[in-house]
Amino acid sequence: MSKTILVVHGDKGGVGKSTFATLAADWLLRQYGAVAVVEGDEHIFDVAPRFDGRPGATCLAVDLARPDASEDAIVALLSEIERAGGDSHIVINTPASASKTLDGQADIIAPAIEDMGYKLLVAWLVDVGEDSAILSESSKLCMLAHHKIAVRNERLKPKEKLPWESHAARQAWAASGGLEGSIPALTERVAARMRDIKTPFSAMIEDQQHLTIIERQAIKRWVNAAWADGVDPLYRAALEVNHG
Repeated sequence: MSKTILVVHGDKGGVGKSTFATLAADWLLRQYGAVAVVEGDEHIFDVAPRFDGRPGATCLAVDLARPDASEDAIVALLSEIERAGGDSHIVINTPASASKTLDGQADIIAPAIEDMGYKLLVAWLVDVGEDSAILSESSKLCMLAHHKIAVRNERLKPKEKLPWESHAARQAWAASGGLEGSIPALTERVAARMRDIKTPFSAMIEDQQHLTIIERQAIKRWVNAAWADGVDPLYRAALEVNHG
């Protein structure tokens, strides 16, 4: 089985990177029984607390918000991944403005990942500003990825109003083999409840202690839609299997 390292990227905060990283880690844990989650901001843990203590889950923390010492940051990251070893797929939740660290060191990241026996995947979270589209085209990590997907967070703005929809960067993304996906919108009431419960999203579907029946049904529909439209296409392309 091929192993993968998914870098959840986008260089912006508040666009859904932690949400997508959680969805991907949850999907991998369900499909393969093992996942390693790397928090790229040592001060803000958005994803790891949901998986800490879960059978098959490993949680790591490496500070990737270090543009002044980007090579040190990447050496620390890849050393932690190599030490963790095993057959786990890996999901890296990156901090805001991580492009100087990640893209600045992409020429050592990509071959090192390949030497360790992993495929490099990138999920680019599309922001509402035009600069997000421009950055997607200039991201060296995206250029070097085995597979990549541009993900719209439908909570932010209707897709037809996103600069991404009509930007030349979108055509360049498709021409370079990039996929597209989305995270569906979810009512704020249910989203707020999910933020308070520190478990994988799929585990909430059975959480009768904290959630009502209708909340669990809304989460189930949202998780399945997010997996189908955002996570599954990327891993199906990477692993050349159909988990639908």
